[in-house]
Amino acid sequence: MAPVFATTPEIPSHIPAELIRRFDINNDPEVLADPWAAIDRLREDSPLLWSPELGGYWIATTADLVREVYQTWEVFGSYPIGLPAFEGAWPRKLNPIELDGDEHTRYRRLLTPLFSPRAVRPLADSVRERATKMIAAFADADRVEFLGQLAFPLPSSVFLDLFGIPAEQAETFFSWVSDLLHSGDPETAAAAGGTIVGYLSETVAQRMRQPADDMISALAQMEVEGRPLTAEEMLDISYLLFLAGLDTVSNQLSVITLHLARNTEQQRALRADPSLIDGALEELLRLYPIVPVVRTLSRDYVLNGVQLKKGDKVLACSMGATRDPAAFGDPAEAKFDRAENWTTAFGLGPHRCVGMHLARQELRIVLELMTTLAPPFRLAPGARWQWHTAGNVWGLDRLDLEFVRD
Repeated sequence: MAPVFATTPEIPSHIPAELIRRFDINNDPEVLADPWAAIDRLREDSPLLWSPELGGYWIATTADLVREVYQTWEVFGSYPIGLPAFEGAWPRKLNPIELDGDEHTRYRRLLTPLFSPRAVRPLADSVRERATKMIAAFADADRVEFLGQLAFPLPSSVFLDLFGIPAEQAETFFSWVSDLLHSGDPETAAAAGGTIVGYLSETVAQRMRQPADDMISALAQMEVEGRPLTAEEMLDISYLLFLAGLDTVSNQLSVITLHLARNTEQQRALRADPSLIDGALEELLRLYPIVPVVRTLSRDYVLNGVQLKKGDKVLACSMGATRDPAAFGDPAEAKFDRAENWTTAFGLGPHRCVGMHLARQELRIVLELMTTLAPPFRLAPGARWQWHTAGNVWGLDRLDLEFVRD
């Protein structure tokens, strides 16, 4: 089904006609059917394309171009994120994800110790215990809605504990974040953003008055350039962590589990040989990155021999980079024993995800336990799903699994 476009936007004069493709990363039916396959088809067409949709943007689809965009931060600026731009959901730049250069480094170095391998390793036992209890609650059933029973509550409970906010309100918090990031409706998103701001403003103010043993209180004790963080800076950082902590790992879990439900032979391989788990996780992260990154040019630049102009937006397709035939053999196939591997699932360059060690730890534990404690699973008969791609994080709205027993 071809997308229907209501208007014909004006094409800037510097855009080569042969590179124009009408492609909406958020709403095209081919994206909502299979977003990774949609990017694969674009890459087969050209390494670099331009779409007039969503205000107009370039689309970089190959490993070398995506790396260049990620790593040339002095040209490809991080503000504003999102297609369309995430402006309006927050009155300032999201800290530190929309900052660049020295400003980005000053704030990121505050967060790095909180999410280092050494800091997150002690959380593994707690993650494993929580996941074990959640899986035990549905392991004897005939089927399960995976997002609601594990993919959302597990990472959310871990994050909310770190943040020191009530885990019993997790569903409410998740609905706010989902409305903000994935509704696709500006009014709904703005209302959800305002609700989150109000809640976090009150929480930050309380922690500044009465510090506790949690991450927001830790921010209250930090300094930047020899002074304490302001309430505004703490709120900026908390807002970003709140969104990331309640959304990204849940979506990545849904994608990985969908693959195993549709590829039961590979699931059986993991059950037969748990030593494959680490390689399987890295391969599935390579195959299914869920965050296409948007950058805005701070000056004119030539990319892939094409003149880009200051102010142009570029969608750096992380999922295109690691499915590029120039970078990997049989890139669309999952090979758990792939000898050389790398992923863009957590980004590249100075903005590489600060929480990636915690995310990997959670993903690995769930992958292990779903192939040891849970019965073999497949997609439930009649299961239907639709991808959400608005909000710069791809994922599923639900995932119904059926357990298979002898």
